[in-house]
Amino acid sequence: MTDCYRDLHLVTKRDKVTCRKAINRLVEEGVIEAYGNKRGQYRRIEGECELIDWRSAREDILDFRWPGGIEKYFEFMPGNIVILAGEPNAGKTAFLLNVVRLNMKRHDIHYFSSEMGATEMKKRLSLFGDVSINEWRFTPWERSSDFADVIRPGAVNIIDYLEIHEDFYRAGGQIKAIFDRLKGGVAVIALQKNRNTDLGRGGIGTLEKPRLYLAMKAGNISIVKCKNLASPVKPDGFSNRFKLVGGSRFQFDEWKRN
Repeated sequence: MTDCYRDLHLVTKRDKVTCRKAINRLVEEGVIEAYGNKRGQYRRIEGECELIDWRSAREDILDFRWPGGIEKYFEFMPGNIVILAGEPNAGKTAFLLNVVRLNMKRHDIHYFSSEMGATEMKKRLSLFGDVSINEWRFTPWERSSDFADVIRPGAVNIIDYLEIHEDFYRAGGQIKAIFDRLKGGVAVIALQKNRNTDLGRGGIGTLEKPRLYLAMKAGNISIVKCKNLASPVKPDGFSNRFKLVGGSRFQFDEWKRN
């Protein structure tokens, strides 16, 4: 109410009474409601939501490949988010560049890097002996924050990585903002994680939106959460040991439950 008085330049007692009556009418009409712990605070009631038109929805599953053959467990669908939470120097970027390598002939891929410039990226790509530097087909961008603002709807968006240095609880909100911008696209988001935990910085809030959640440490990757199952086997808790050869290629063992 105080903001309302100020913005409308209401200074007399009569003007303020009139304003309060108008506010009360909006409450009675269901436009706004009391909000917060202080008297005189209100919020607009957002009563509209988007209809889920499941009858005419597409039934296609993305033709998508993953390092380690994760596609045999997980069906990647339009609008999905995948999280890769990894310890520093565990191989997150190598994993994501392999995602590009495996899918660049099938999909429009946009790769948002918060660390690599042009020279470093060229050096990393040159480590792939089976792909010449001119065969790479994706669009790389430099970006370190506000990733939701640059999401390409309908495309594959790879974020390497979502930097969070403070207010870790906000991570879930940032992932939700990315989700809202996909519009049929997908996102693969890398997060830093600490040792002795499978969750990225931001904790349990980062688990809400992803349909697939992977945790990586040196020599090991595990499936923390998997929805959209591609087989009757539920792989939550599966892990796989790997070797990263030449900074580019992964050699995996078998997926096993911990």
